[in-house]
Amino acid sequence: MAFDCIEKVIRHLFRQYGRFLARHPLPFLLLSILVAGGLGAGMYFLDTESSVEDLYTPDNGRGKTERAYVQQHFPTNDSTTFQATRLINLGRSASVIITSKGSDGNVLSPTSLAAINSLNTAIKGIQAEVSGKNYAYTDLCSKWGTQCQVGGEDFLDFAVLKNDSMAISYPRTDLPGVSTVFSAGTLGSPTLKTGTDIVEKAKSFRLDYYLRTDSPSDDKLSEKWELAVLSYMEKFKSNFINVCYSTSEALQSELAALTTRVIPLFSITFTVLITFSILSCMMLDMVRTKPWLGMLGVLSAGMAIVASMGLCLYCGVKFNSVVASMPFLALGIGVDDLFVMLAAWRKTHPGGSVEERMGETYAEAAVSITITTVTDGLAFGIGAITPIPAVRAFCIFTLTAVLFDYLFQITFFGACMVYIGHREKGNRHATTCIRVPTPEEAKDRSGCFRAMCTGNAMAGVDGNGEYHGSDHAVMVFFRKYFGPFITKWWVKASVLLIYGAYLGCAIWGCTQVRQGIRLSRLAADDSYVVDFYNKQDQYYGEYGPRVAVIITQPLNYWEESTRDQVEKLLAKFEDTDYTFNKTESESWLRDYLAFVNQYSGVIPGLSAATKSSFLSNLSDPFLKNTAFERYSLDIEFNGDKSAIVSSRFFVQTKNIDNSDREQAMMLKMREIADSMSIKTMVYHPTFIFFDQYITILPNTLQNLGIATATMFVVALVLVPHPVCSIWVTLSIASICTGVVGYMTFWDVNLDAISMINIIMCIGFSVDFSAHVTYAFVSCEDKNRNARAVFALYSLGMPILQGALSTILGVSALSTSVSYIFRTFFKTMFLVILLGALHGLVILPVVLTLLGPPCCQKRNKGPKSDRVHTQVNPGHTKDTPTHQPHNREPPQQYKNQQPQGYQMPSIHSPQYMGANNPLNDTKMSTYLQHLNATSTGRRAPGASDSPRHNMYSREPSQGQMQKACKEVSVVFRK
Repeated sequence: MAFDCIEKVIRHLFRQYGRFLARHPLPFLLLSILVAGGLGAGMYFLDTESSVEDLYTPDNGRGKTERAYVQQHFPTNDSTTFQATRLINLGRSASVIITSKGSDGNVLSPTSLAAINSLNTAIKGIQAEVSGKNYAYTDLCSKWGTQCQVGGEDFLDFAVLKNDSMAISYPRTDLPGVSTVFSAGTLGSPTLKTGTDIVEKAKSFRLDYYLRTDSPSDDKLSEKWELAVLSYMEKFKSNFINVCYSTSEALQSELAALTTRVIPLFSITFTVLITFSILSCMMLDMVRTKPWLGMLGVLSAGMAIVASMGLCLYCGVKFNSVVASMPFLALGIGVDDLFVMLAAWRKTHPGGSVEERMGETYAEAAVSITITTVTDGLAFGIGAITPIPAVRAFCIFTLTAVLFDYLFQITFFGACMVYIGHREKGNRHATTCIRVPTPEEAKDRSGCFRAMCTGNAMAGVDGNGEYHGSDHAVMVFFRKYFGPFITKWWVKASVLLIYGAYLGCAIWGCTQVRQGIRLSRLAADDSYVVDFYNKQDQYYGEYGPRVAVIITQPLNYWEESTRDQVEKLLAKFEDTDYTFNKTESESWLRDYLAFVNQYSGVIPGLSAATKSSFLSNLSDPFLKNTAFERYSLDIEFNGDKSAIVSSRFFVQTKNIDNSDREQAMMLKMREIADSMSIKTMVYHPTFIFFDQYITILPNTLQNLGIATATMFVVALVLVPHPVCSIWVTLSIASICTGVVGYMTFWDVNLDAISMINIIMCIGFSVDFSAHVTYAFVSCEDKNRNARAVFALYSLGMPILQGALSTILGVSALSTSVSYIFRTFFKTMFLVILLGALHGLVILPVVLTLLGPPCCQKRNKGPKSDRVHTQVNPGHTKDTPTHQPHNREPPQQYKNQQPQGYQMPSIHSPQYMGANNPLNDTKMSTYLQHLNATSTGRRAPGASDSPRHNMYSREPSQGQMQKACKEVSVVFRK
């Protein structure tokens, strides 16, 4: 064919390599073990990254740029000027949300308030021991002046000591004196007296204990105190209140703990896959059965996991909880490769030498594994360029594991095949390695002996020396039942209708997709952190983040026109669906002007009419006043205080209780800021995490686009028919649409976790679609239905086997208590399920209606130049072909048969080129041809795995023609 020149070269190189490996297996075996062991030592340098910000926020997020500006222009000092509403980072803190055990659930009852007050005293008394010294909260607290800042403590003191003449208001409560507290940040789900803002009762009470982080030593001590709080709260019990708690370190600790909790699941997966592999490799014949290869194949994948992790850790790539799902995927891929290699070996003639059989095994299987490794590697390589560190680390680890899996499959596992091949060649028992008689020789022995202690390496070879493999029952099912059934007109119509519904629902699901991952979902389901975040969303969703509106350019605030501009600017932010009006905002300019208007007749010289009076009175007395001194953190003067370089204001958001609202609010705030004529910026520490919402979708689309285009080019270059590339691309689009759409219905967001699987979806989509399409176009029968049946017969079982091994690899994750691992399972399940359905149902039906012509072309040249249809599939292109007049078998086979086997004097048609027409029970020329023809390639689908067959050699023109005609005959029957 005109499209297969590259693959021919690769196949020839691997054929030579397979023969070389068969001659020298020991160096490959030992070197592989040494490489895996040496690189595995890198796990000694295991460095785990569990910071939520460092893992799940984009490197290039706008929030990080905004934070850098705020840190530069509005620095804070936790030791003397701490304000919770003006946090630049989330910092360190411990928080508790308290609910009442009383029948009415009122936390403002005297009994509940007394218990809350007692808990507050106990928490502040917790001490952390560091280097023999005890540190209490008062030693580490963030302060305003000399007073520790505990969010809600002032309100708690008022609520405990108030008398009947004092009232609790919502959302703000006036305390004795002139101060006011924001009670909405403390009380959850209050019940107000009808028509007033007076609180009658409330469902929850919140306290926040802020800690210093100004210096590394302060940060370390604060971390220790947080751990002491967690230890205390784990044991806390009360008869009057329930308490859920968290710390700034809690989520990070819970993320790190997930890795430990997934280890038992990996053990289960390893055991299941070993069992599955062993059973898949076993046969009733005690010589040809290969249970050890099943175990060694899983061991090879395990070596790849160890080596990849060690190498990445050597190179400084940090491990994280998302990477913990990599071994499950790598094991599934490794087991799939095992089936490819073993299936290729079983198709070789048992009369050949181990060297020849290994050469043909590698010519078929290793090429397939190579090309698939390239496509998988490209998919993960593209994923590694994402700006989300958790995704990037996973793709780097998995890419390395895929490459090592490939390396160990063609070296370590290949060397193991050589030794087991020699055992089989000598007709030795699979367990004892002792030479055993054939069943024919032991016909006089007991049935138990014949079942357990006999075998025949030449089973399947008839009296003429011709090798006849037998069809698996699943292959017969696809040929006789499923294939003819699915090609009936009414079945096609039904499939197309169902596919239309599938696609419609998938597209609708794509429009409903939820982006980003809530912080509460990063911890295990049974974690105290999840309980805390759920209570926070339940009781404190009405009042969201207090967003800073920052004017980043110098303005003449003393001018009336400038003040009007600023007022209009703030009004824009306050007039949205996500913010309260001006009554909940904080504006130093509004309060300053109100202060001047109120006290201008009392304080001599108090005015804001001119530049000098505005600036001087702003510094003193306004910012010196206890009620307004917090505004000194919101105004940046130049060096001599003759101008205001920048300033900030705060607007209060509302009803920010889900990821959609969080994203929409942030985008609206930024949209308004960008539209202002005055240079404006908005910021809140949570914006750094909200940035993932607006990064995930464009990055996912970008990765999908690049990967799809790359796979199209790869398929166009390496798959021997250009039409296949088009169908591959369409299948990728259909499967990816289904995965994204239906994961929405399965409560899976488009986040960093699902993004990984969508990237992988491309690789699996290529595997499923390319096999079926190429098998279809390779068949010369003009009847499209017969060609579809032929493709299903060839590939139905491999697709099922590959899908099953992959599902088994990740199935243990379905029982995980973590959203991260359950999401990995759900999206992988969708990828495999939809890919298999496309390969086995949708694509065959569509091809029967719109399928391209076959890829084989008749040779119109001189007869002497044509490829003989009666080829010698037992030999490679560079091995002499036996001519029809040669009636003796090749000398190389005469002395290589098991004891008791006599090579027939007349060589088999497969080796002599004689016609070998197929019958109704055997139409598998497409699968059973063993070696390359003198010019041809083997069609895909000859392997037992759907992931690695599309690059296998096709039979000669005559073989393919006969096979397809036989399918057509059977189909018409």
